[in-house]
This record gives sequence, C-alpha cells and structure tokens, in this order.
Amino acid sequence: MRVTKNPDVARSFVLFPSMGEYPVYDDGVYDGLAAVDDRRRAYVAALREAAPGRVVLDVGTGRDALWAVEAARAGAAHVYAIDASPGAAAAARRAVSSFGGRVTVVEGLAAAVTLPVPAQVCVSEIVGNISSAEGAIPVLNDCRARLCAPDCVWIPFRARTMIAAVDVGTPSFAPEHRPLAERIRAVAGPIDLRLCLGGPAGAALVSEPAVIESDLFDSRSPMPCSDAYSEAGLDLETATGLLLWSRVAAASHGREVDALDGGTRAWAPVYVPVALRGPVRVGLSRRTSDDGVHPDYEITVNGATVWRSPHHVTATRTT
Repeated sequence: MRVTKNPDVARSFVLFPSMGEYPVYDDGVYDGLAAVDDRRRAYVAALREAAPGRVVLDVGTGRDALWAVEAARAGAAHVYAIDASPGAAAAARRAVSSFGGRVTVVEGLAAAVTLPVPAQVCVSEIVGNISSAEGAIPVLNDCRARLCAPDCVWIPFRARTMIAAVDVGTPSFAPEHRPLAERIRAVAGPIDLRLCLGGPAGAALVSEPAVIESDLFDSRSPMPCSDAYSEAGLDLETATGLLLWSRVAAASHGREVDALDGGTRAWAPVYVPVALRGPVRVGLSRRTSDDGVHPDYEITVNGATVWRSPHHVTATRTT
C-alpha cells in the first residue's frame, strides 16, 4: 500500500555517520546506551525471566556492564561479561564490583574466550543500525557452538531490519559529527561513510515498511547464516531514498523495540540516497567482510545496484 506524502513534515533532516560497527565508542555514546527507554526495559524484563539461578554470558558488555549488572540483580548464579576494549573492560569491572565476585569481566574478543562452564543464557546488544551490522551473526554463532549450553536462552530472540522509501529532500551532513567521521576513517580507511538520518524520519515514509532482514537467535532453530540475500516490494510514487532501521525482540513474547517509533535512540536509521519512481523491488545482500565478522552490504533496485557499503575500505565513490 502506498503512503501519502505529508506536506507538513519539516524537511530539517541531517546526516551523521553510523558508528556502532566500529570501535569508536566514547562516554557520550555509553551515556546514550544507558538511557532508560523501551529497549532497556525490554532487556531487563527478559533477563528477570531468564537469568535467576543460571549462568549468563554477556557479549560486548560495555562501559557500564548494563546487562551483566541486570542479570546479577535478577539472581544469576554467575555472569561472564566479555568486552574487547581494554578501557570498557576496566570500567565494567568497576561497575560490577559490588556483586561479590558473581560477575567476571573478561577482556578480549568472544572468539578467543573460553568459559569454565557452558552459559545457560546469552545476552548481547551487538545490534547495529542495520541489525546485522555489528557482526552479531558470526559472533553469536561461535558462542552457540563453543560457549553455550544446547538449551541456552538468547537475548535478543530476534533482530530484524525494516526498509521503506522516504522523501527527505536534500539532507545536510551535520558538521558537529565531522570528528566522528574522521575517527571512523582512521579505523576503516577512506571509506564512503554509512550515513544515518536525524530528524522526524518516521513521518517521511512514502511506502509501507517491509522486512529486509530477519535473524532468529533460538536454540530450537538453525543458526542464522552470515551471508544472505532477501528482497521486498515497495509501493510508492516518488522518493528521495531508502531508509533501513532495526526492530528487535528481546524475548519470544512481548512487543518489539522499533528504532523508528521513539522506543530507543540506541539504533539510528540508515539512509540510502537514490531517486525512486513507481513500485520497486529492493534487494539487500550481506556478505561477511575479510575480518570474518562484519558484513559488507549491497542494495539493488529492480535488479540494478544502487548502493554498496563495505565495512572497511575497498573502493570509494562507487555509488
């Protein structure tokens, strides 16, 4: 179904870099992640149900060890909290110091970690602005194979990426985010930045949303595939681009947390500028980059490539 353009929507949109898939976190970012929003409430509710009396693995625990702390508060038997950043791991140890040794913070990549006992609950927030962008699939598949019990409970239960056509005029790059862009390029190389859209993005939709990625983390189901391709049809008249955003279910029941409806600011929508006219068929492919974790993406419209977004530099100014 087509969505009618809203002429009253202010066209005051700005662009800023997508950064969750790169190791450029700072205190401002961690402060935002600590916000008490729908996302946090959903994770806390899932942990209160799953964690009591169980061994919990927290992958990518972060500065505040948010989910490790909540699991311990919920009565977990023990929590193992992993983070690859030395600074974040050190801060996390301070954050869990009041739990009397029931939380162990481990510095390093999850792929290099072993545990003394299998985890019965695995919680993570390696969800990107495109849901798979932070490498959740290969990381969690490895945890499932090596670190977790066969009946492990997974939080989140499902991560989906939605796609829709939007009309946002000609958004400008926010100059205050230029230092962040340079920090990303210092890690990734002189890459074409993956850009997020700031502003009333939900009001800019000119098509109904469709699911373009859907990954289920459930011990009763097969592991998600790192490399995948999916398509969606969008019914529209004209648009200035495509919008992709995350929709996450912390548990198998309860409402999903949607990055576009104000439930959280942890995940920002990704904007793909491409002029569109008429109903279109959109395809999204992801292939694991040569770091073995993060995906490279490509979007096609009616079979023609309109956007490529590698995780790190392979070529620039290609779309």
